[in-house]
Order: sequence, then structure tokens, then C-alpha cells
Amino acid sequence: MNDLDLATQSIILFITLFTMMVGLFFTVIPPLPGTIIIWVAAIGYGWVLGWEKLGWLTFALLTILMIVGMVADMLAGQFGARLGGASCLAIVIGTVIGFIFGIIASLIGTPIVGCLAGVVGTLGGILAVERVRHRDWQTAMSATKGFAAGTTAGIMAKVTAGCLMLAVFLIRVYLWP
Repeated sequence: MNDLDLATQSIILFITLFTMMVGLFFTVIPPLPGTIIIWVAAIGYGWVLGWEKLGWLTFALLTILMIVGMVADMLAGQFGARLGGASCLAIVIGTVIGFIFGIIASLIGTPIVGCLAGVVGTLGGILAVERVRHRDWQTAMSATKGFAAGTTAGIMAKVTAGCLMLAVFLIRVYLWP
């Protein structure tokens, strides 16, 4: 595969970078896992042009960043909710309500509307359960704010991981041949 002409290699690089930018977009908007899209694009690049173009060290760094971004995103909202005082029951019920709202809104509208409905449903579910549990709006709001803060931190971690993945790829392709 190393005997591809420069134009073909440039087209493959363009497709890879375009796919990575789409993945970076989806690190902010949650319907698709953006860090996985970036990782798959890099794997495709290495597979098509040969692994010596990418290297195992780069592959390892991209894999570690992808895993860290995904884990941080998955755990941050729940961690924030727990710090805010939310019970496990509130987190589970909020997540289920958010999932249902997200699916319904995605079917009626667009996936982005579904994502927004999922977030609103999750926040509303946590707020409702904690309000019933404590009979206090202040405590319920604290738990909900904790979840919102944790989710925001998770998104920031995922975006950071995606940006670092793109940077590692670009450094490997352009500066460290």
C-alpha cells in the first residue's frame, strides 16, 4: 500500500481529517461517540496507507485518549450528582426518563432535539425524585445542579480528549514522519 501516489495519499488524508472533525463535533453533541469516530478514522488511515505512516506509539496514545475521554464522560455526570447529594435511585430514574424523552424527541424531531430532550428529561427526573425524596426544593436543586455540573465537566473532558487525539494525529502525520 506504500506505492500510492501523492494525490491518493492526500485524498485519504483529507477524508481522515474530515472524519476526525465530524468526530470532534460529536464530542460536544452526544448522539454519536466522537472520540470513537476520531479513533476509527486514525485506524482507517493506518490501515489504508500502512501502519508505518501512523505507528504503534501513536495508535497507543490515541487509544488511551479515547478511553479516558469516554470514561470521564460516562462517570462525570453521576459523580457530580452524587456530590450534589442525589441518590442512586434519582440518577437511575433520571437517566431512564432522559433516555425515553431523547428517543421520543429524536423520532419526532432531529437527533439534536433528542439530545436536548434527553438532557432536560434527565435533569427533570433527578429534580422530581429528589423533590419527592427530601420534600425540599433546595436539596433537589442542589442534586440537579451537581448532575449538570458533572455532565458539563464530562463533555469538557471528552472535547479535550478529542482535541488531543487530533493533535497527536496531526503531529505524527506532519511533524514526525
